[in-house]
Amino acid sequence: MNHHSKDINRLLRCHHTDDPAIIKEMIQQYYAAIYRLAGSILYDSDEAKDATQDTFITAMTKLDQYQVGTNFKAWLYAIAVNTCRGYMRKRKRRESLNKVLTTVQALAAHPPSPERSVLQGEMRSQLWDAVDQLSDKHRITVVLRMVHGLTIQEIAQVLETKEKTVYSRLYSAFHKLRQQLDGQIELESISDWCPESK
Repeated sequence: MNHHSKDINRLLRCHHTDDPAIIKEMIQQYYAAIYRLAGSILYDSDEAKDATQDTFITAMTKLDQYQVGTNFKAWLYAIAVNTCRGYMRKRKRRESLNKVLTTVQALAAHPPSPERSVLQGEMRSQLWDAVDQLSDKHRITVVLRMVHGLTIQEIAQVLETKEKTVYSRLYSAFHKLRQQLDGQIELESISDWCPESK
């Protein structure tokens, strides 16, 4: 569990769920991350802002349902992903994932994670064009892993599925991308997608 989750859990143990201190801490610690996540899924900065606001409104109303002591980040990401899925169902359109990456990079306040660095080489444009062609369930799984650096366990919590399903989606996405890019992605690099499987 990350230190931000520990901070939220500490506050929830000492205060009522509608205490302004909890809401302030939640927004301060997670607003930027949730905005980047929404941008990664929705491809639109305006909709990402709306989805981010909706995510926190939903989280505030459901705080009493959160199990104190568990992974708050994964719980909040699950709300964000479900909120974004609602937006996707409403508009039913796609844009280039490269536009998303530009937004993500502009918003990032920290250096790229090792997972993102893998995708920022010479093949970045071709690779993300191929990622954009994946089904939503595979694309979102890849984005959570490679852009946001979530662990397999956290992705399973966010998507409300089993860890083995996450592994399966990542392996399937990897092989589909490798096929589309004519084998230009080395098979060994799957360890960067699923490092826990080493």
